[in-house]
Amino acid sequence: MQALVHGGAPGLDGLHLARVPTPEPAAGEVLLAVEYAGLNRHELFSAERRDGSEPDRILGADAVGRVVRIGSAVGGGPGPGPALGDRVLLDPTLNWPRRAEVPEHPDLLGGRAPGTFAEFVAVPAGNAHPIPEHLTGPEAGSLGLAAVTAFRALFTVGELRAGEHLLTPGIGSGVGLLALDLALAAGARVTVTSRSAEKRAFALARGAAAAVPSEELGGARLPPVDLVVDTVGAASVPAALGTLRPGGRIVTLGATTGAEIRLSLRELFFRQLSLRGTSVGSAEEFRDALAFVREHGIRPVVDAVHPLDEAPAAMRASADGRTLGKTVFRMPGTPEEGGERP
Repeated sequence: MQALVHGGAPGLDGLHLARVPTPEPAAGEVLLAVEYAGLNRHELFSAERRDGSEPDRILGADAVGRVVRIGSAVGGGPGPGPALGDRVLLDPTLNWPRRAEVPEHPDLLGGRAPGTFAEFVAVPAGNAHPIPEHLTGPEAGSLGLAAVTAFRALFTVGELRAGEHLLTPGIGSGVGLLALDLALAAGARVTVTSRSAEKRAFALARGAAAAVPSEELGGARLPPVDLVVDTVGAASVPAALGTLRPGGRIVTLGATTGAEIRLSLRELFFRQLSLRGTSVGSAEEFRDALAFVREHGIRPVVDAVHPLDEAPAAMRASADGRTLGKTVFRMPGTPEEGGERP
């Protein structure tokens, strides 16, 4: 089968297409013929951290596709597993069943296990879920990691409630845009930031109450913020802390602009702020996120769909921040299906 792998060179230069063996599903697994697979910041970080000397790795955490083979003992858990021929989308997180049982290092498809940027992928049967009926193939293929990450950040860790004011810096990523949609559906008021006028206008049209240029966040006069959900890191966290009301919370889940900041403990304890961290989410939260998406008709923003052979160039463009929403890869033989941002 054809797959996008990393190896042989450091960073994004190690991305290349290769012919690799088609996996066989083990006991408790299903084999998915992948149709669409969404790109996340996770894959970019994975490629950027590798020096090229490691064995080739198939990247990719998200996918939608059809079950074409079933390993033994599928369906022996709390509910029936997917049937042969079912079209499903994948929960990208492995071995994290319940939200309260946080692993030391969350494990994703495309990490130690082969990923989804391939014609076929073998996954635990419990990671394959029915697709919300309102989603297109590209939308479903881009949903998993962004949805569970945003859902956990907002509701499990951030404890967002209806009527609260949320700030999400750096709008435009898949997680940021889904956080906006999920928060609006939950009845929150949302302020966003971006360096891009196009991205700020897009967020306002989608329902954000305010959109601030990123460089002006420190001096912006905003209503007091109850919760910050930040994916940007060092460039935004210090200014975002200053927007919080006394007793407010900040949840950090990314460090695109760096992981090191200077922080005054006095600001935390005198203003009684809470600084919390999160990363991806559990199977329990994935099911809750999927139900929330289905109930509210939420659709992830797809920037563009590319055939798999264009994936290396598309990943470089995404790393440069030139996309709005998710980049999605179409596997060989998959008919084109609508769903991109016009």
